[in-house]
Amino acid sequence: MEKINDRIEAAHQLYVDKHFEQALTEFNILGEEKKLSNKQKFQIALNKGIIKMNLNNYDEAQHDMESALLIGEKTEDLYRQARALHQLGILAKLRGDYDNATELFREELRKCSSLMPSYYADLSYNFYEQGDVKMLAGDFVDARMYFNHAIVFAETETNYHGVGLATKALGRLSLTINRYEDALCYFRKSYENFKLAEDQEGIESALNEITKLEESMHHME
Repeated sequence: MEKINDRIEAAHQLYVDKHFEQALTEFNILGEEKKLSNKQKFQIALNKGIIKMNLNNYDEAQHDMESALLIGEKTEDLYRQARALHQLGILAKLRGDYDNATELFREELRKCSSLMPSYYADLSYNFYEQGDVKMLAGDFVDARMYFNHAIVFAETETNYHGVGLATKALGRLSLTINRYEDALCYFRKSYENFKLAEDQEGIESALNEITKLEESMHHME
């Protein structure tokens, strides 16, 4: 059992390192193992779904995520159900199905309401995603509300990554409505929080936003 867990962890690390095809191959092999616990079956199915989503194979990604959700439902594990619903919501958002994405994220909230306060960090990501859906749909007022909620819950758990994501989103929102000074403040806050989270990808992304905006504002003077 321990060996399987180690292999799942190694395959997940391949995904984190963006070796998607290699990670998927490993998870497919793991899925063929005979004696898997429900937890392991869930981890394999959800990871396969997330990797396929990253590879833009949305139909197969949905199948794997729904398999993970079914495992969560069969075992009456609300946390697993919430995790699967979260990824299904992201997938619906990527498909441009904003109404369905919103419903999936709200269903995640309903599932995890009894898991408070241990679900606060995840709650931050839920509100961030709901805000992102609203922003993509052009509802900037609700988007701002959700992003600010995401910051509050992330700060509650000292989740610097969550704060970095939400403040970067508020920066993008401010840019969209031509509030450049506000956008710059949000991007700088995002940069500082990604540094605290030691998230190199986030640091570079926020720094890129700051550099582009400062150059743009300089040309406006």
